[in-house]
Order: sequence, then C-alpha cells, then structure tokens
Amino acid sequence: MYPFIDLGLFRLPTYGLLLCVAILLGVPMAVKRTQDLGMDREFAYAYLSLTVVVALLGAKLTDWVIARGALSLNTVAFGGGTFLGGFLLAVFACHLATSRAKIPLLRLGDACAPSLALGVAIVRIGCFAASCDYGKPTDLPWAVVFTRPEAARLTLVPLGVPLHPSQLYESALGVVLFVSLLLLERKPRRPGSLIFAFAALYSVGRFVLELLRGDMDRGFWGPFSTSQWLSLLVLVAFSALYLRPVGPREPGMMSAK
Repeated sequence: MYPFIDLGLFRLPTYGLLLCVAILLGVPMAVKRTQDLGMDREFAYAYLSLTVVVALLGAKLTDWVIARGALSLNTVAFGGGTFLGGFLLAVFACHLATSRAKIPLLRLGDACAPSLALGVAIVRIGCFAASCDYGKPTDLPWAVVFTRPEAARLTLVPLGVPLHPSQLYESALGVVLFVSLLLLERKPRRPGSLIFAFAALYSVGRFVLELLRGDMDRGFWGPFSTSQWLSLLVLVAFSALYLRPVGPREPGMMSAK
C-alpha cells in the first residue's frame, strides 16, 4: 500500500501519522469524560498524555522482548509496537498513579475505553497502509494484494499474493467496539463496565484474528502467538478486577450519560 506519504522535501510514515491522529482525537475524548470524576482539566490532560507515553514505551518494550525470543527461534522480529503489551503496562502505571491520587481506577478506565476502541480503528488503518501485520493467503473476493517493493523490504509482506486484510478486520473490530461502548455508556452500569467490555471483547477478537495473520515476525511461544498469550492475560486480569466483590467504600452503579 502506502508506507510513506511524500510531501516533496520530506516523507511522513503513514502509520506514525495515523497514530498521532488517534492520540489527538482520543486524549481529548477521554479528558472530557474524566470531568465526572472531578479531575482538573489540565491535570487530566497531563495525566492521560503521560499514560499514552507509557503505553507507547510498553508497546516497544514488548516488541523488544518478542525480538529476543524470535532470535532464538531463527525468525525476524521488528515492528511499530505491540498494542496489548503497551495497554497492560499503561494499566499498571494507572493503578499506581490512581492509588496515590485517590482516583477510582475502574471509573478512569471507563472514561478511556471509547478512546481506546477508536484508537484501534484508526491505527490499524495505518498498519494496512504500512503493509505490516498482514494476513495469510486467501482466495476470498475481498483479499488484498500488496505490490510495493518498499513495503516488502520494510515488513517482509509477500508481493503479488492475495492475503486476508487482517489489519482492516481489526480496524472494523475497533469500530464495532467504539459504537458498542457509546451505546453502553448511555445506560446505568457498574463502574468498570466499559473498560471491562473493551478489554474482554478486544482480547477475544484479537485472539481469533491472530489465526488469520501471516506475519511470522510477531513471535510465537508454544502453540500461540505473543499477542494471543497477551490476550489471555488481559482477559483473565480484567475479569478478576471487574468481577471481584465490591467493597463497602467503592462506588455502586453509575448513572447514564
């Protein structure tokens, strides 16, 4: 597809550009929702922007770990970052920070959930443009064919072969999650319902979509890819967090917006 956008004197990486778009749209959306928590607007911007930085570092760190494992398996590993790894590290950082700031972690997660889904929808289009995270060969009528040698050099995508548009599948998953979360947000709900719905549904969807991926550089540990293991970890962790008994000092049902 189009890994770079040529602007004469310089070139913009399409993936990086759409990642910036996702951040610029997602952070203000989350900040607006944090106002119900009584967070100062400037503090919320600083807090959530720092969370984004932690998530990006976590995504790159996960890629580094994958690369170390992949080298031992005689495979190639590189990429722009692993979303689930960054997500988990950001959640851990939020847990530490909210404990000190006396902010309800689950309610903060609810404020961020729609932004996360929107981010998945936008960033995976960037993956499609960059030709990374490509799918397995298929003869389905909506298969895509990559033809740019530059894309093959950067991502090892096979050229001239009909492939599952796995990036667009995940982008569509993000759109479905985004719309579903906006609808769920309108109903009375237990704190943590939105972030749990995102984490659970995304994890299940990502686990299934990994079966259609054809890029071997994402790393495998036993029968599953790294992202499949991370999907299981996210599902178990958020299920334990959400389904634990609510203490007497914790907030009860949240009203609809």
